[in-house]
Amino acid sequence: MSGISRRKVLIGAGAIAATAAAAPILAACQPTTKTGGSGKVVVMTDPNEFSDDDRKILEAATKLKIEVVPSNLTTLYAMWAAGNPPDVFRVQAAGVPQYISRKMVKNLQPYFANSKLLKPDDLAPANNFYRWDGKTIGTGDLYGMVKDWSPDFTLYAYTKAFDDAGVKVPSDSTPLTYDELRDVAKKVNKKDAGKRVYWGFVHSNNDGWIDRTAMNMLAEKNQTLYSADFSKLVISGNPEAAKVIRYLYDLAADGVNQTPIDPSPNWMGADFNEGQIALLQYGYWYSAMAESDKTKGKTVFLPAPTWAGVRRDPTMTATGWVISSQTKDADAAWAVFEQYMGGKPAQDRAKSGYQLRQVRPEHRVGGQHRDSGRQAHHRRLNGRCDARPSAGMAALRRVAAARLPPRSDLLPAHLAVADRVRAPRRDPARGRVRHVFHELRRTQPRLPQLCRRR
Repeated sequence: MSGISRRKVLIGAGAIAATAAAAPILAACQPTTKTGGSGKVVVMTDPNEFSDDDRKILEAATKLKIEVVPSNLTTLYAMWAAGNPPDVFRVQAAGVPQYISRKMVKNLQPYFANSKLLKPDDLAPANNFYRWDGKTIGTGDLYGMVKDWSPDFTLYAYTKAFDDAGVKVPSDSTPLTYDELRDVAKKVNKKDAGKRVYWGFVHSNNDGWIDRTAMNMLAEKNQTLYSADFSKLVISGNPEAAKVIRYLYDLAADGVNQTPIDPSPNWMGADFNEGQIALLQYGYWYSAMAESDKTKGKTVFLPAPTWAGVRRDPTMTATGWVISSQTKDADAAWAVFEQYMGGKPAQDRAKSGYQLRQVRPEHRVGGQHRDSGRQAHHRRLNGRCDARPSAGMAALRRVAAARLPPRSDLLPAHLAVADRVRAPRRDPARGRVRHVFHELRRTQPRLPQLCRRR
């Protein structure tokens, strides 16, 4: 940001850490009926997820001016160092423990308790990522809420890539094993005169979530990637973990995945839309945008693969919003938060198909999120335009399981600790993701009391 040097950012970040012990863990509590301050709320979020129509709807509902700042971690800390952080900011669940431990987010339980739109007892289990009881993530008071979430390990197949390779598209009702997935990926992977035509299998948000993928695979055997106190990775002393990491490495060595050796300048979702990825592992939320002009009618939705034959398709990201503990007008920030999470923008997000319900379906007013629209969308996605339930919908039911998965379908909160693996330092201008072993090489310091097993 203009006027803020890197030195000031680092000094400010250090000041946050240095004063954390002295700051109260709970932000000021009871909401009032009126908002004060400047009448403006600064929201840091992804502009691709927050439309100008959303802004206008929220401004009309709250009578507040909303300023949107694009999400960026460097910018967030720069604003924090300058003493002027955004009032509301977008987070992923994996980062919530770190924000809480640094006293950066406000305890919203009193606001939820008094809200007519957002009742704590109505919230879907994915919101447990935003709960903390003073010792453990997953229980206690709410410090935020998911804006969208979904099972995140499902597969999208671009059928043209399979046709070009003379390979049958996998079943949309029987999950592949990860070994089968690798074999298929190698068959549909394609280069022509050294130029990339299709990546066979792209996953883990270009390796940005590689640790979460490994954790989910290991969870099928009731194993973890970390030591009991989350102070270190356990790979060499754990044969199954070593096997998982070897598998992920081999995918890169096979040349079927995007790597620093064979990178893409784009987001992997955009590459799929351009018909450059044969198999993409992404969340159910992506189904609303999986078909582009190029891939329309050539996209199939497949169930999540398995590592050890155990059906798992948890949410591993649970993207949401929190309110800054340093907001100068908490009531105004809550007014925007509440309307975005429980008002028309939330209803529009659910209808669009790129999220699952934030609240339990029995608590939605007017039945505006009936399954018929979503079923029709997935029949179309799997190439079926008839009104009959299809095999594709059987896969969808396994994946989305009534949109209210049991607790085992959530990536366990004790695994989603801070930014469990710190990404190595890199040139921000490159915007590229490192190799899997570079991703896993450096652990993030953790607070034992925050990360204790449940």
